[in-house]
Amino acid sequence: MKKLPLYVTISIICGCSNFSTTENQSYLPITSPTPTFIECPEKPVVRLDKTETKSLSLTESIIKISDSVNSEKHLGYKFYARTGKDFNYRITSNVCIWIFAPNTKLLQRRELIIAAQKDSPISGEQMFINLPLTGEYIVQVSSPTESAEFNLEMSLGDLPISESSVVSSKNTKSTSPSISKGENTSTKSSAEEAVKNYYSNLNQGKYQQAWNQLSVSFQNNQKLHPEGYNSYYDWWSGISNILIQDVQKIQTNTDTAIIDVLVKYTKKSGENLTQSLQLFLVWNSANQNWAIDAVRLN
Repeated sequence: MKKLPLYVTISIICGCSNFSTTENQSYLPITSPTPTFIECPEKPVVRLDKTETKSLSLTESIIKISDSVNSEKHLGYKFYARTGKDFNYRITSNVCIWIFAPNTKLLQRRELIIAAQKDSPISGEQMFINLPLTGEYIVQVSSPTESAEFNLEMSLGDLPISESSVVSSKNTKSTSPSISKGENTSTKSSAEEAVKNYYSNLNQGKYQQAWNQLSVSFQNNQKLHPEGYNSYYDWWSGISNILIQDVQKIQTNTDTAIIDVLVKYTKKSGENLTQSLQLFLVWNSANQNWAIDAVRLN
């Protein structure tokens, strides 16, 4: 059976099974003779739907979040990142936090918090994770007991940098990281146009040109393209027509973009297939174009 080269991907679910996680031991200053500890659950007791998580354009700039949670109110944040990136975060309140990989595996969680203590036992507790996969990661925050306010800083670079962006789930408006002064954005093509051009090349049988619009890491994905370009060509050459029914920009910044697209395919066998996809693009500064880096089903 031929592989479905571009749009069959693993769904990213904002929940988890009982995954194992590396213990992160913290040395807590004693605030009373007999402090009472609460263990954060192995997995969140509330499973957030994908639509309940806020999308973040995470880069090497800092994103700061201030909000409140309780045992019934959980907050979730999702961000796209490539394998090998370092995800740094700092939490300054006494809340539970879980980090999930694109395959829903639990990467890290806060082990213990102190009961009836408003602030974190460690002021500005800072952690980092070397991200193992390319895709969308989930950060979920809650409090196992009473309502707790928290401050969370996140970045794909070092945290001690001056420029930052602020995102609050109390405010539907978010501030994206600013564009560096050295970048000329007037000549950069839009990610939406790149997606339309990609499907146009496929529709015209320009398979090599379309293949070149994929990132190197996506081209080398053995699950999707076990024989490289040959696998890609074998599948797309079986499509007689491609109709883009809708293209919507979800988010974009200087380095990455997320585009939703609704596409209808007609196979040479006469079979019709309609799919809603989410495409993750990265900016190729060397070639000055957008490259498709990952795709998932909506």
